[in-house]
Amino acid sequence: MASLVVNRCLPLLLCLSGVLLSTCARGAEPDSALALFRAIDERLSYMEEVGLYKTKNQIPIEDLERERIVLLDAKNLAASQGLDPETMETFFTAQINAAKAIQYRYRANLLIQEIPTKTVDLQADIRPALDQLGSDIIRLFAVLLSNDHLLNERDRDLFLATVQRNLLTDADKQALYGAMLEVKLAR
Repeated sequence: MASLVVNRCLPLLLCLSGVLLSTCARGAEPDSALALFRAIDERLSYMEEVGLYKTKNQIPIEDLERERIVLLDAKNLAASQGLDPETMETFFTAQINAAKAIQYRYRANLLIQEIPTKTVDLQADIRPALDQLGSDIIRLFAVLLSNDHLLNERDRDLFLATVQRNLLTDADKQALYGAMLEVKLAR
């Protein structure tokens, strides 16, 4: 399972390192927005595995205590990165809602399909990757906004083309992007 995390995260890490280096050299450009969108897509790519784990272990999709922890961590990291914690909470709430939608839809699909036999470990493999991606997303927002790249309607098409999770509807994507438009620097 560790190799799965490495295989999934390596391209993103390479992209992030390249974006951050190039951003330092020439200011934020569309590559920074693309890296942010890819990180969001990567984070959502784990949701079917999360849904599988929860199904196999008879755990509810909604975990309000875990959501509270994720939101608090996001707000704290956002504040340390010079971002407005409240707007970051709004974005992470939208991201959590999109993640739960994928998990619910995947679980529904499992009612008419054979449950995959692959082993997934939420605690040891998936959750650390999700935590890292959440931190990366916040840092990428900070890079964009500190370089005066406010997300706007022109970036929406790139976002919609980049976030391609199978069980994510257009309405889910629009809600997520709408929350992204609200993220701002701290005053």
